Amino acid sequence: MRSYLLNPTLKDHTKFIREGRCMQKASSWATVWPPISLALLGTVAEKWGPVCLVDGDVESLTMDKLLADMRAFAPELVVVNTGFPSIDSDMEIAKRIKETFPETLVLAFGVYFTMLEREAAQNYPFLDLCIVGEPETTFNELLGSLNEKEPALNRIQGLIYRDGNDFQINPSRPLLEDLDSLPLLDRGLLKNERYRLPHNNKPFTLINTARGCPYPCTYCIVNTYYGRKVRRRSLHRILQEIRICREKFGIQEFLFWEEVFSLDKTFVHEFCQALIDNRWDIRWAATTRVTALDGETLALMRRAGCYLVGLGIESGCQSILDRARKKQTLEDIRRAVVLARHAKIQTMGHFIFGLPGETKETAEQTIRFMLDLDLDYMQCYCAVPYPKTELGELAKTRGWICSEKWSDYDFGGNSILHTDTLSREDVNYFRRKAFRRFYFRPGYIFKKVFRDISLRQMLRLANFGDWMNFVGLRVGTNHD
Repeated sequence: MRSYLLNPTLKDHTKFIREGRCMQKASSWATVWPPISLALLGTVAEKWGPVCLVDGDVESLTMDKLLADMRAFAPELVVVNTGFPSIDSDMEIAKRIKETFPETLVLAFGVYFTMLEREAAQNYPFLDLCIVGEPETTFNELLGSLNEKEPALNRIQGLIYRDGNDFQINPSRPLLEDLDSLPLLDRGLLKNERYRLPHNNKPFTLINTARGCPYPCTYCIVNTYYGRKVRRRSLHRILQEIRICREKFGIQEFLFWEEVFSLDKTFVHEFCQALIDNRWDIRWAATTRVTALDGETLALMRRAGCYLVGLGIESGCQSILDRARKKQTLEDIRRAVVLARHAKIQTMGHFIFGLPGETKETAEQTIRFMLDLDLDYMQCYCAVPYPKTELGELAKTRGWICSEKWSDYDFGGNSILHTDTLSREDVNYFRRKAFRRFYFRPGYIFKKVFRDISLRQMLRLANFGDWMNFVGLRVGTNHD
């Protein structure tokens, strides 16, 4: 089985991050991420035949060039990586591929198909196959079945397949218990040198350390995609992957990718001590919860090379945090930021405007809280009512959703929620205001340009301004 895996971005088109539950414009992070989930599927496919992986985010692809490359490779199966905000362009490209190579099977996977299932498939009837949920085991069984004389697609859990003019929806697949049973990612499928950090232009990569999150946040899609049970890869496998990245590809910068990195203190301490003992001298970042940090753990993380922690803060209003079932307090947030600062680890706070209960007053309160925290970096988003989330169900029931386009379900885009207490225009206004107040403070600019990073590095971050939408800070209502 000849498999062609595609991260579908064409030349001069918007670049997107399509990595697990993270779906947004690449400018949100001022850089593109390596599509490690797509590459892991490529690694699975290598067992069954030749594999080609093309990432349009880092390759200059026109449609004609893409089709010519496919014609030369002659795939039997094309796998298309997707996300909610990119789904229109993803499927436009998938349709062209199917029209050009009608005998080639076209498969799509990602959160979009997991959340919408039959509706997602019926929206794009030219597709042959879709995967719902974690894709690796389903994909492996599919390739095995396709290699048989009479494929038994109806027996593959987690698969949607076209049957005549309709789609058959197979039962869902249980989550994979043993992540170490997955093959070690073949990073030779990726052009690793092209994924670079915006502030220092050094190659970096993601390493997935665990899947799942036990917390019940109403707006989050993680529980649906990865489940509430935390399933962790073994320390041995993670270290093995780091070693390969360093020795074979010269990568020294990492994002350790999971929802709550410091939830399991025993793992974090063993992991950090292993990095120290190996003397690898890597630099890394991770995302965690403010309630999962302590001074001893942060100090060890710093010794092991951690320079940045991302914190899910979301709001500066306790009642909104409580309604979102965030299970943290404003004091927890303050404490975590102070602890990180004492450990000399930089902080990036993540905020969401427009959650249920948000008003103009609470939005202003969040901005004041954000500024008082003295974070090093900040990102903020508009609440998105994704299907199969508590927020999505509430918004649908209340009639809050202002868009019928699935591509507008963009965590890094404009608001599509008009709640009982705040309009979508107001949500967009306060999100832009937060960026402007945070990043345009004279003291902040002086600190970053003259102390923390060079002017050249600051200019590399210029794409970040595209996402901030500083220009045109106006809405249809009056604001102070």
